[in-house]
Amino acid sequence: MNAEPCTYVIYGSTGNLSRIKLMPALYHLDVANQLPEGTRIIAIGRRPWDQKTWLKELRDMIEQKVKSDMDEHVFKRFSERFHYHRGDLHEPKAYSALAELINNPDQQFSKNIAFYLSISPADFAQVMELLSNNHLFEEEYGWRRVIIEKPFGYDLDSAQALQKRISQVGCIPCTKQRQIG
Repeated sequence: MNAEPCTYVIYGSTGNLSRIKLMPALYHLDVANQLPEGTRIIAIGRRPWDQKTWLKELRDMIEQKVKSDMDEHVFKRFSERFHYHRGDLHEPKAYSALAELINNPDQQFSKNIAFYLSISPADFAQVMELLSNNHLFEEEYGWRRVIIEKPFGYDLDSAQALQKRISQVGCIPCTKQRQIG
């Protein structure tokens, strides 16, 4: 595989979409050897969990989807990619702590980072502003991307307002990278 490793930072990692779709999809990518070596995943959540509790929850998420097809060897490799980071997406200090974590050389996170926003559309712009304020979009050592989970707004007006607000922090939605409307 020639793909570069990256660090996925997943907001909403403890939510329903993550449980039903995202974590099982990432697991299946690992089963198919489609996650390059060195790919890491930072699961962000408000819950007062430690790494051990997160990994138990992750196992439950995967087992519910794959049932008897769970490959213990792959799950071990998959779970070693994860780091649970407790943080409230509305708290600015959570972003400075994330920046410290990502920049900590002992953690060995790839400098190519995809921020996956599996959260309410009402929170997209604030999260992106706080990421930007903490210099987490700077591409000096690697690329940075934002993946916005649909829906993009609630209607045309809110989608256009969101597009405008996101553009102010220098981001173009990665979904189709086009203007709405």
